[in-house]
Amino acid sequence: MADATGFRVLLIGPASPPYGGVALQTSLLAGALKAEGATVTFLPSNPAPPAMLRACERVPGVRTILRLAVYCARLLRALASVEIVDVQACSWWYFFLVVIPAVAAGRVARKRVVMKYHGGEADRFLARCAALVRPVFRMADAVTAPSGFLAEVIQRRIGVPVQIVPNIIDLAAFRYRERRVVHPKMLVTRHLEKLYDVEMVIRAFREVQIRYSDASLWIAGSGSEEARLRDLVAAWELRNVSFLGHLPYQELPRLYDQCDLLLNGSRADNFPGSLIEAAAAGLVVISTGAGGIPYVFQDGVDALLVAPKDWMALSAAVRRVIEEPGLAPRLSRAAFQISQSCSWNHVRPLLFTVYGLGPAATADGRGNSHMERLASLRHC
Repeated sequence: MADATGFRVLLIGPASPPYGGVALQTSLLAGALKAEGATVTFLPSNPAPPAMLRACERVPGVRTILRLAVYCARLLRALASVEIVDVQACSWWYFFLVVIPAVAAGRVARKRVVMKYHGGEADRFLARCAALVRPVFRMADAVTAPSGFLAEVIQRRIGVPVQIVPNIIDLAAFRYRERRVVHPKMLVTRHLEKLYDVEMVIRAFREVQIRYSDASLWIAGSGSEEARLRDLVAAWELRNVSFLGHLPYQELPRLYDQCDLLLNGSRADNFPGSLIEAAAAGLVVISTGAGGIPYVFQDGVDALLVAPKDWMALSAAVRRVIEEPGLAPRLSRAAFQISQSCSWNHVRPLLFTVYGLGPAATADGRGNSHMERLASLRHC
């Protein structure tokens, strides 16, 4: 078991760019661990090859082989100087090219291996590949997931115990502002990919703008769907729609503070950090109930949830929040409590336990009631 002071961690996860929730979580976790006095070695799962070999990346298939070779070489070197291997795991090729080498090498090197699994498509991946990946899960000393949704999927498909360690939100960066009067200022902060169905949000906005001519929609994100979505906005002659592109994490608090409603149309999801960030800033969350979202938010209590692809229901929910007195403050106050469960003070004791550091008190000495609520939350 590692010492609870000055422990050495090899943290494996994607580095930005490309930008994404797992890359952000890896960065936030590295910062939090360093603040605790840990020695953190960060190993990007998407390393750039040496400069002399970069020209070879243009050859089909060579880029993957080069990155895998560089990753494995750096992995073996890094293992010599750490006690704990923390690998941020995802589905599909990432699992085979990043997670399997990390878990296997860590086990051979007799390090404590912790796997944190992310991904809203976990059920489909594990259903197809359970026989191949089950031994890898069993090799890890601890398997964690950020939500009860993923924990249930892993336990059902793989049959290993899963401990819930929620994702981290930098709560100090977000200023909570209660919206007593709600204006139709809407925001979506997701990648512009089909999985997140930003088209559903735009369709809902079109209905809202029929009633509220001053309604606005800001879209923060980039992706393969951007050109098509821009064409839809132009074809439907929608006003006040702004495509902001990818924004650095440091700019998001300012963006949240200027809006009143956070809309999310995802078709599959796990633990969307953008919804938690919006809750921390006091926005009203209106989302589909895809995947793990109902394990975090409860319809009518701390958010309004609708069925995936039902853009009419999404637009109706927006109108309800605007028109029903007292609804927005009630939802945002309850959602704010959920966001507090993602502070480092609450995540720390759970993470330290799976690291083998033993039960650790929160930094402020308080109990862990918010975390216990989030860990057990399941509304579906």
